[in-house]
Amino acid sequence: MNRVQHPGAAEARRRAGSDALFDAASYSEWVRGAVRLREADPDTAILFESTISEPTADLMEVVRDAFSLRVSPRYVSVFADGNRYAVEALARRYGLSPNRLITTTGATSALALALKALAGDGGHVLVEQPGFDILTRTAQDAGARVEGFRRTARTFALDLDDLARRLTPRTRAVLVTNLHNPSGVLLDSAEIAAAAEVAGRVGAVLVVDEVYADFAAPPVGQGDAVPPQPASRLADNIVSVSSLTKVFGLFALKFGWLAAAPALVARIREAAPDGDMGVSKLTHALAAHVLEAPEVFEAHWKRSLAQTRPQVARYARTMAEAGLIEGELPPYGCMFFPRIIGVDDTRSLSRRLYEHHGVLVTPGEYFDAPGHLRIGFGADAASVAKGLERLETALRAGR
Repeated sequence: MNRVQHPGAAEARRRAGSDALFDAASYSEWVRGAVRLREADPDTAILFESTISEPTADLMEVVRDAFSLRVSPRYVSVFADGNRYAVEALARRYGLSPNRLITTTGATSALALALKALAGDGGHVLVEQPGFDILTRTAQDAGARVEGFRRTARTFALDLDDLARRLTPRTRAVLVTNLHNPSGVLLDSAEIAAAAEVAGRVGAVLVVDEVYADFAAPPVGQGDAVPPQPASRLADNIVSVSSLTKVFGLFALKFGWLAAAPALVARIREAAPDGDMGVSKLTHALAAHVLEAPEVFEAHWKRSLAQTRPQVARYARTMAEAGLIEGELPPYGCMFFPRIIGVDDTRSLSRRLYEHHGVLVTPGEYFDAPGHLRIGFGADAASVAKGLERLETALRAGR
């Protein structure tokens, strides 16, 4: 006999687990807690996933091709300068020379290497706000003194006047994301170049986290085989960092990189002569295979967003017309950062959404933007649809 569970029992169970979740000190801690709650209750709707779901079957095909019949020739030492095949594939993909690249275990490791070289002496680092808290923590871990500068809602454009005011002779780096995390807004080349020029007035380096940048590839039929070019190509005082995690969904490979002018790369290598000691010979060999034939993985994320973006656009339009939210869905990626009209404490709102409606969505407080919710729609379409339906129902009930 199937046991019928009273709706109140589900709410009580969620309340029992929500205290630790919504008291989390950082976004990363919140995500780890949210994943545990989702695993304990499969009916929970996930509306925070900004990483494309893993293309597991395609990844396993790469593994079989590379290692089933023989050991791949891409299975080479990574100790000196990383996997040379992966570096060469990155260079071809982004139009760079290999001496402009360093491969790492992920974008965060690339960021840490750069900041150790740039601000490890206790230098001043400016980080965009709203922003991804790992940027701030990584800079602090490198030994930097960290301060914020604004990206102003509703457009989340860089406030270059605010940036210029906050520069000091001790400023060593300025950190931004592109696509912007949490809003998903794209900075164009002119905006990035302008920010680099402002930073350069005091000899600082602009560090651009580009883990979501490939989402801005042109539509199919309009040069879709050519990915967006790294910001580091725009000026000698720009470092780009990225990985295969967010767009390709290949977090299992732990493959990241940084790109910069040769002199800046040499400076970063000098500050960390052992490089990134966590680099895996096995996974970076697989990353080389992926980068040499990326089409199947690019097709995966495009297929995924072709299903979820129309859903988000439809619900966003309906909720905006109902006066529940404001903010534009950006044209790229799988993040949406609307302001919830009439709500300032979105941490409490997110708690109620989980406890009473079974949907997990990130409060803007984790990005220094209370009053906003960060909606991520990189998961499968059915899960996203369930989360959006519950979110709209909850916001209407709250009115």
